[in-house]
Amino acid sequence: MNDDNRTLRPIDLNLTSDRATEVATLTDTSQQVAPVGTIELREERLFVNKQREVAGSLNLSREVRRETVQVPVELVTEVLVIEHRAGDHAVMLDGELIQPGQKREIVVYREDAIVDKRVVVSEIVNIGKRVVTETRTFDATLAREELVVNEQGELRRVGEINANERR
Repeated sequence: MNDDNRTLRPIDLNLTSDRATEVATLTDTSQQVAPVGTIELREERLFVNKQREVAGSLNLSREVRRETVQVPVELVTEVLVIEHRAGDHAVMLDGELIQPGQKREIVVYREDAIVDKRVVVSEIVNIGKRVVTETRTFDATLAREELVVNEQGELRRVGEINANERR
């Protein structure tokens, strides 16, 4: 057992003070302590539980936005040019003489625009979630029990008994 200054020894208070010193001195040399009881001292401790809750939500959808655009397109048209020269009544076409009453067909082309729409990918949007961890500090008041000894009467501590006897 530990015999430091904080250990209390039982003393018979009905004895005179001289007799109490003698008994205490005899008890002080003994290494055996008779257990009287046990006191449990308690304290509060924090236990933190976490609860997951919905912080918000996002609704994603695709909407069609329409706009009218103007696209410039170059179209080619062939034009038939017939040149007749004065004084010469002969008509030449592609280097050949056309006789009166003879018919030749000349094909004239033109381009027309055909507007068509196709769906193509214009953007790629990646959607993901990531976890952000933050440390927050919460204040809490905790209680704990301490042993309080109130002395009544003429009790002496083990260290005090030997000091008084030397005086």
